[in-house]
Amino acid sequence: MKSEEIKDKIIELLSSTTRKDIDKVIEFLKSSDFFEAPASTKYHGNYDGGLAEHSLNVYRLFADKNEKFDLGLSKDNVIISALLHDFCKINFYYKALCWKKDKSNKWKSYIGYKVKDNFPVGHGEKSVIMIQHFIDLTKEEIFLIRWHMGMTEPKEMQMNLNNTYNIFPAAVAIYTADMEASYLLEIHVEPGETSKQMSFKA
Repeated sequence: MKSEEIKDKIIELLSSTTRKDIDKVIEFLKSSDFFEAPASTKYHGNYDGGLAEHSLNVYRLFADKNEKFDLGLSKDNVIISALLHDFCKINFYYKALCWKKDKSNKWKSYIGYKVKDNFPVGHGEKSVIMIQHFIDLTKEEIFLIRWHMGMTEPKEMQMNLNNTYNIFPAAVAIYTADMEASYLLEIHVEPGETSKQMSFKA
Protein backbone atom coordinates (compact mmCIF):
# COMPACT_ATOMS: atom_id res chain seq x y z
CA MET A 1 0.00 0.00 0.00
CA LYS A 2 1.09 3.55 -0.67
CA SER A 3 1.71 5.89 2.27
CA GLU A 4 -1.48 7.90 1.66
CA GLU A 5 -3.53 4.69 1.51
CA ILE A 6 -2.00 3.55 4.80
CA LYS A 7 -2.79 6.91 6.40
CA ASP A 8 -6.37 6.87 5.16
CA LYS A 9 -6.90 3.29 6.37
CA ILE A 10 -5.55 4.00 9.85
CA ILE A 11 -7.74 7.08 10.21
CA GLU A 12 -10.75 5.14 8.92
CA LEU A 13 -10.19 2.34 11.44
CA LEU A 14 -9.70 4.66 14.40
CA SER A 15 -12.75 6.71 13.38
CA SER A 16 -14.83 3.52 13.32
CA THR A 17 -14.32 2.94 17.05
CA THR A 18 -16.81 4.12 19.66
CA ARG A 19 -14.14 5.38 22.04
CA LYS A 20 -14.81 8.81 23.51
CA ASP A 21 -12.32 11.44 22.30
CA ILE A 22 -10.77 9.19 19.64
CA ASP A 23 -10.91 12.26 17.40
CA LYS A 24 -8.26 13.82 19.63
CA VAL A 25 -5.96 10.87 18.97
CA ILE A 26 -6.54 11.19 15.23
CA GLU A 27 -5.81 14.92 15.25
CA PHE A 28 -2.63 14.32 17.24
CA LEU A 29 -1.46 11.67 14.79
CA LYS A 30 -2.09 14.05 11.88
CA SER A 31 -0.15 16.87 13.55
CA SER A 32 2.75 14.62 14.58
CA ASP A 33 5.30 12.67 12.54
CA PHE A 34 3.40 9.37 12.96
CA PHE A 35 2.70 8.95 9.25
CA GLU A 36 6.23 9.95 8.17
CA ALA A 37 8.38 8.41 10.93
CA PRO A 38 10.31 5.13 10.62
CA ALA A 39 9.54 2.11 12.78
CA SER A 40 13.20 1.85 13.82
CA THR A 41 16.59 3.38 13.05
CA LYS A 42 18.22 0.29 11.52
CA TYR A 43 15.89 -2.69 11.77
CA HIS A 44 12.40 -3.27 10.33
CA GLY A 45 10.64 -0.36 8.68
CA ASN A 46 13.67 1.90 8.95
CA TYR A 47 12.42 4.30 6.28
CA ASP A 48 9.96 7.16 5.94
CA GLY A 49 6.45 5.94 6.72
CA GLY A 50 7.66 2.72 8.35
CA LEU A 51 5.91 3.36 11.67
CA ALA A 52 2.42 3.74 10.18
CA GLU A 53 2.98 0.79 7.85
CA HIS A 54 4.10 -1.39 10.76
CA SER A 55 1.14 -0.34 12.89
CA LEU A 56 -1.32 -1.30 10.16
CA ASN A 57 0.45 -4.63 9.57
CA VAL A 58 0.22 -5.47 13.28
CA TYR A 59 -3.47 -4.56 13.29
CA ARG A 60 -4.27 -6.89 10.39
CA LEU A 61 -2.35 -9.80 11.88
CA PHE A 62 -3.77 -9.24 15.35
CA ALA A 63 -7.35 -8.94 14.07
CA ASP A 64 -6.89 -12.28 12.31
CA LYS A 65 -5.57 -13.91 15.50
CA ASN A 66 -8.46 -12.51 17.54
CA GLU A 67 -10.89 -14.29 15.25
CA LYS A 68 -8.83 -17.46 14.71
CA PHE A 69 -8.18 -18.10 18.40
CA ASP A 70 -11.47 -16.68 19.66
CA LEU A 71 -9.69 -14.25 21.98
CA GLY A 72 -12.90 -12.39 22.75
CA LEU A 73 -11.57 -8.89 22.12
CA SER A 74 -13.92 -6.22 20.84
CA LYS A 75 -13.31 -4.45 17.55
CA ASP A 76 -12.30 -1.35 19.52
CA ASN A 77 -9.83 -3.36 21.62
CA VAL A 78 -8.10 -4.72 18.53
CA ILE A 79 -7.97 -1.44 16.61
CA ILE A 80 -6.76 0.72 19.49
CA SER A 81 -4.19 -1.69 20.94
CA ALA A 82 -2.69 -2.68 17.59
CA LEU A 83 -2.64 0.65 15.77
CA LEU A 84 -1.38 2.55 18.82
CA HIS A 85 0.99 -0.01 20.36
CA ASP A 86 4.05 1.98 19.24
CA PHE A 87 2.62 5.39 20.17
CA CYS A 88 5.86 5.94 22.10
CA LYS A 89 7.74 6.25 18.79
CA ILE A 90 5.91 9.42 17.79
CA ASN A 91 8.28 12.41 17.64
CA PHE A 92 11.03 10.00 18.72
CA TYR A 93 13.26 9.81 15.65
CA TYR A 94 15.05 12.57 13.78
CA LYS A 95 17.09 12.67 10.60
CA ALA A 96 20.80 13.27 10.96
CA LEU A 97 24.10 12.89 9.14
CA CYS A 98 25.46 9.40 9.74
CA TRP A 99 28.54 7.52 8.60
CA LYS A 100 29.31 3.97 7.51
CA LYS A 101 32.08 2.14 5.70
CA ASP A 102 31.48 1.10 2.10
CA LYS A 103 32.65 -2.09 0.38
CA SER A 104 36.10 -0.55 -0.06
CA ASN A 105 36.28 0.08 3.70
CA LYS A 106 36.05 3.82 3.14
CA TRP A 107 33.80 6.02 5.23
CA LYS A 108 30.80 7.50 3.49
CA SER A 109 28.06 9.74 4.82
CA TYR A 110 24.33 9.34 4.50
CA ILE A 111 21.17 10.79 6.00
CA GLY A 112 19.79 8.33 8.54
CA TYR A 113 17.68 8.28 11.68
CA LYS A 114 18.71 8.78 15.28
CA VAL A 115 16.74 8.79 18.54
CA LYS A 116 15.94 11.63 20.90
CA ASP A 117 13.89 10.40 23.84
CA ASN A 118 12.52 13.31 25.84
CA PHE A 119 10.36 11.04 28.01
CA PRO A 120 12.47 7.98 28.89
CA VAL A 121 10.01 5.86 30.87
CA GLY A 122 10.20 2.63 28.88
CA HIS A 123 8.50 1.39 25.74
CA GLY A 124 5.10 -0.27 26.21
CA GLU A 125 4.48 1.65 29.40
CA LYS A 126 5.38 4.90 27.65
CA SER A 127 2.78 4.22 24.95
CA VAL A 128 0.12 3.57 27.61
CA ILE A 129 0.94 6.82 29.41
CA MET A 130 0.95 8.89 26.22
CA ILE A 131 -2.28 7.46 24.84
CA GLN A 132 -4.13 8.12 28.09
CA HIS A 133 -3.48 11.82 27.68
CA PHE A 134 -6.14 11.58 24.97
CA ILE A 135 -8.45 8.63 25.69
CA ASP A 136 -9.17 6.16 28.47
CA LEU A 137 -7.81 2.69 27.78
CA THR A 138 -9.54 -0.46 28.96
CA LYS A 139 -7.71 -2.92 31.20
CA GLU A 140 -7.33 -5.25 28.20
CA GLU A 141 -5.77 -2.52 26.06
CA ILE A 142 -3.34 -1.58 28.82
CA PHE A 143 -2.18 -5.21 29.07
CA LEU A 144 -1.84 -5.53 25.29
CA ILE A 145 0.07 -2.30 24.72
CA ARG A 146 2.25 -2.51 27.82
CA TRP A 147 3.40 -6.08 27.09
CA HIS A 148 3.47 -6.14 23.27
CA MET A 149 7.26 -6.56 23.33
CA GLY A 150 6.77 -10.01 24.85
CA MET A 151 9.87 -12.13 25.24
CA THR A 152 12.15 -9.26 24.25
CA GLU A 153 11.46 -7.70 27.65
CA PRO A 154 14.49 -7.72 29.99
CA LYS A 155 14.88 -10.78 32.19
CA GLU A 156 13.89 -8.80 35.27
CA MET A 157 10.39 -8.46 33.78
CA GLN A 158 9.85 -12.11 32.83
CA MET A 159 7.86 -12.97 35.96
CA ASN A 160 5.48 -10.07 35.27
CA LEU A 161 5.26 -11.09 31.62
CA ASN A 162 4.43 -14.70 32.48
CA ASN A 163 1.81 -13.49 34.93
CA THR A 164 0.33 -11.31 32.20
CA TYR A 165 0.07 -14.25 29.81
CA ASN A 166 -1.70 -16.32 32.47
CA ILE A 167 -4.17 -13.52 33.24
CA PHE A 168 -4.66 -12.34 29.67
CA PRO A 169 -3.48 -14.77 26.96
CA ALA A 170 -4.35 -12.32 24.17
CA ALA A 171 -1.13 -10.50 25.09
CA VAL A 172 0.73 -13.41 23.47
CA ALA A 173 -1.09 -12.75 20.20
CA ILE A 174 -0.16 -9.09 19.92
CA TYR A 175 3.47 -9.98 20.63
CA THR A 176 3.54 -12.60 17.87
CA ALA A 177 1.71 -10.23 15.52
CA ASP A 178 4.36 -7.60 16.21
CA MET A 179 7.17 -10.07 15.55
CA GLU A 180 5.56 -11.46 12.39
CA ALA A 181 5.05 -7.96 11.01
CA SER A 182 8.62 -6.96 11.87
CA TYR A 183 10.43 -10.03 10.58
CA LEU A 184 8.17 -11.58 7.95
CA LEU A 185 6.35 -8.68 6.30
CA GLU A 186 8.59 -5.66 6.60
CA ILE A 187 11.96 -4.98 5.09
CA HIS A 188 15.19 -3.68 6.48
CA VAL A 189 16.93 -1.03 4.40
CA GLU A 190 20.71 -0.89 4.57
CA PRO A 191 21.84 2.48 5.97
CA GLY A 192 22.25 4.97 3.16
CA GLU A 193 20.30 2.85 0.69
CA THR A 194 16.71 3.06 -0.54
CA SER A 195 14.36 0.22 -1.29
CA LYS A 196 10.72 -0.40 -2.12
CA GLN A 197 8.46 -0.82 0.89
CA MET A 198 6.61 -4.06 1.57
CA SER A 199 3.37 -4.46 3.46
CA PHE A 200 0.79 -7.02 4.48
CA LYS A 201 -1.27 -8.46 1.67
CA ALA A 202 -4.80 -9.08 2.92
